Amino acid sequence: MLLKRPVVIICRIILAVVFIYAAVGKMLDPSKFADSVAGFRILPIWTVNIFAIVLPWVELLCGISLLTGIIARSGGLLLAGLNVVFIVAAASAMARGLSIECGCFTLSRAHDNVGWSLIARDVGFILLCIPIVLHSAHSKTSVSETVVLH
Repeated sequence: MLLKRPVVIICRIILAVVFIYAAVGKMLDPSKFADSVAGFRILPIWTVNIFAIVLPWVELLCGISLLTGIIARSGGLLLAGLNVVFIVAAASAMARGLSIECGCFTLSRAHDNVGWSLIARDVGFILLCIPIVLHSAHSKTSVSETVVLH
């Protein structure tokens, strides 16, 4: 099944904007993001700062990948995988009765607490990744033809 190009472009733009925005916020306030990561009580404490520094860069590079179309399939796959990890982390926090902020968008004044709405949003992001991955898997375009949301 070949997906319509406008659908794929819309999915790429939405995900690119969301994850670039999320990455910039985390980069501007890494200590706040590290506190959010630590609040999940999943990672060993010595890895929290490393994770809090690396994750925003991964999100930023995936967003840029989707925006430019360069290795967009890889960016979409990586974002889908990250969102699966985010869902597992949120579900784990909920199962343990933790009432914590997700740390997703540190630039926003309204912080989402871990809960079903957060999981639903992450599932939505995974659904937006699917057309990108499927289209890119069937597309035979070269890298030079994919630049800037072809």
